[in-house]
Amino acid sequence: MAYIDRCDWSRCTECGQCLMQCPVLEMDKPAAVSAIRKLISGAPAPEVFEKCTFCFNCNRYCPVEGLRPHELILQRALEHRGKVPGILKYLANGRGRTNLFSDMYEKFTAEEKQILEKWSVVPDQKEILWIGCMGKLSCRDIDHSNVLAPLAKFGPPDLCCGELAYRLCSWEMYEQTAQRTLDVFSKLNIDRMVCYCGSCYNYFSSILPRVYGVTLPFKIISMYQWLWERFEKGELQVTAPRSFTAAIHESCYVTELEDDFADCLRRLYHTAGVETVELAHHGDCNLSCGAVSAVRSLNVLSSIFKEQRRKYAEVSDAGASQIAVNCPGCYVTLSFSNWLYGKKLRYMPDELLAAFGDDITTPLGKRLPMIMTTAARRFPGLMFSR
Repeated sequence: MAYIDRCDWSRCTECGQCLMQCPVLEMDKPAAVSAIRKLISGAPAPEVFEKCTFCFNCNRYCPVEGLRPHELILQRALEHRGKVPGILKYLANGRGRTNLFSDMYEKFTAEEKQILEKWSVVPDQKEILWIGCMGKLSCRDIDHSNVLAPLAKFGPPDLCCGELAYRLCSWEMYEQTAQRTLDVFSKLNIDRMVCYCGSCYNYFSSILPRVYGVTLPFKIISMYQWLWERFEKGELQVTAPRSFTAAIHESCYVTELEDDFADCLRRLYHTAGVETVELAHHGDCNLSCGAVSAVRSLNVLSSIFKEQRRKYAEVSDAGASQIAVNCPGCYVTLSFSNWLYGKKLRYMPDELLAAFGDDITTPLGKRLPMIMTTAARRFPGLMFSR
């Protein structure tokens, strides 16, 4: 199988809307029609590969039900790239091999390692909290959380939703990752899984059924939707309002999810006391953090940082000095450059839990040095490996 096998591309009308409406490519109709024909046929399409940030927006622009231009572009870009660079392989957890996350977990305290061991046991409750790779960096605060106390915690350290393998590496690596996770999920006897991370929520509720062809036998919701449910029922109250103003940065998967996901984030932010500012590009035309631009080039100046400059310019144009970020991947990626532009990042899972009364002792920002030093130790040896 491959990314494009779930779509019948003979149904494509070659209207070009997926590329014409893209806020990054912004092609005119003749260029868009020419490019989509190249992509479908497998011919080189450098006009797409050299600019695409590999967000999911184009899937929503396509007027043909079921077609996924994002996966078509990703498939052709990965074919054009060839073998997966060793650096990108190292970033992907979930295949039972040494990777960035396994190396970071080795640096955990004894207490944190015990928490991960506890989270590896299949829980016997009907509603659980799934904690993915980045979420485990906050394992102590999550395990001691009063807000999240009603949920049994689950998240073996060697399992992953597959996002990094899917977006940066190859279909084969994603398939290996997804199948290992599904094998463990088959042992769950639950009614509902709450996903701490929005990326996990996207991959389990959207990518898994729509692209991989597997629908999980239990309901999946995001932690944000769960928090809002509890707040509406009167089970949660804001005890420590977050009194700041911030521009909303939306992760690129926001267009893959139901509109209520983005709306729920905004309701929670406002409830927590945050005054929010919308960027010029948001929602269906959201700009990404640039992380997945590494698919086209490992030169971060011409890929990731190039995309981020436009994002920061929009934040400045909106009159904001702070950015509300809900995605841990976006938070880490933007953390390499936010100080250059004088912008402060607010990691909203930490902010929201704190607003509802939790004591956040290890905010994700405190993990940045560990992330950077762990990666730096391995990257020189991986620079030219495949």
